[in-house]
Amino acid sequence: MPRRPIPDDPSIGDRIRARRELRGWSIRHAASRAGISHTSWSRIERGKQRTDRYMVVDLAAALECSVIDLTGQPYTPADRQLDAARIDAERVWRTMMDTPMGVRLDAPGTVEQVRREALLVRALYGRCDYAGALRRLVDLVPALHGLSDHRAALAEMVPAYGVAMGSLLNVGYPAHAWLAAERCAEAAGLLDDPVAAGVAAANRARVSAYSGAYGPARALCDTAGADLAGSGAESALDVLGFLHLARAHHLAGLHDQASAEDHLAEAARIAAHTGETESWDLAWGPRNVALWRMAFQLDTGRPEAALRTAAGVELTGLPAVRQVYFWLDLGRAAEAVGRDRDAVRMLLAAERVGSQHARSSASARETVRSLLRKGVTSAELRGLCERMGMTVQ
Repeated sequence: MPRRPIPDDPSIGDRIRARRELRGWSIRHAASRAGISHTSWSRIERGKQRTDRYMVVDLAAALECSVIDLTGQPYTPADRQLDAARIDAERVWRTMMDTPMGVRLDAPGTVEQVRREALLVRALYGRCDYAGALRRLVDLVPALHGLSDHRAALAEMVPAYGVAMGSLLNVGYPAHAWLAAERCAEAAGLLDDPVAAGVAAANRARVSAYSGAYGPARALCDTAGADLAGSGAESALDVLGFLHLARAHHLAGLHDQASAEDHLAEAARIAAHTGETESWDLAWGPRNVALWRMAFQLDTGRPEAALRTAAGVELTGLPAVRQVYFWLDLGRAAEAVGRDRDAVRMLLAAERVGSQHARSSASARETVRSLLRKGVTSAELRGLCERMGMTVQ
């Protein structure tokens, strides 16, 4: 049978079908490799069955391709800021390649000047302005490596490279993000600070999990968590709690839902003790635990439970980079239970909070596709499609 043409704006299902046909495999053979029924595989290809982040990893492994091959990132939305972010993503990559950790550059700037610039970059990331953060990182990275106060430089590198990792990942450049996470880990190692090392481990694990490597991601967080256990260092509990959240995500990806629940419960216990904090830009506290629990419930097939969890979350004061995940997950949950008009409103709320994030999100695009397949064709949804660079059939 001849291969069907790939649409100009392929969905995850279209990409799965194209990969399977490229291999010359039947649906039954591909499904057996993924450990799902052939009817489920067929429904996924036709857009009749949703995929969550964990299932996409299993499908990519079955097809012997990367997760990115199926999600199709980075996208090309009709957004000048994201166009700029893609250009600056490459510039940041080249800057990091040209600036190994052991090399000190002859760059101008005092510790105080560099610290102020680093704070600005972190603030831009917190507002979901990835283009702005990446643009300024091009100059900040050499400036950090030019400081004569080596320890002060390392202390600023850990969060700065963390911002680079998050910005690059959120606009669809996981390979570039991995280098930033590695630089973050190198700086933390030279600081010899277990708390900074825990933050760096969480960053490396985030990129690993994004690419489907849940086992290595969990191992990174296990090691860092063991090093932090019992530590009385400032913000050690905050980072330890965050590592529990990360491990819950990794264990869910490894299909160990009971252990994931245990880590979520321990994170909640720690958050109840610490309260809401702002250390290491984690926005740590009970609200962040609720956001992760909401995503966990959604990705394990419990959208109604996710909606109930969301009802108890107070967003006031949370940075945009956290709020945007809340609205996107709420939109996914609303669509999954048939509240399609609410889903559109949630997606638009996510776009208002963090337009660059929402317009480049794989989950947002799949939620929009699900709405379009149901025949939802409101002017608001069509406008969102246009801004995301998606085709409305």
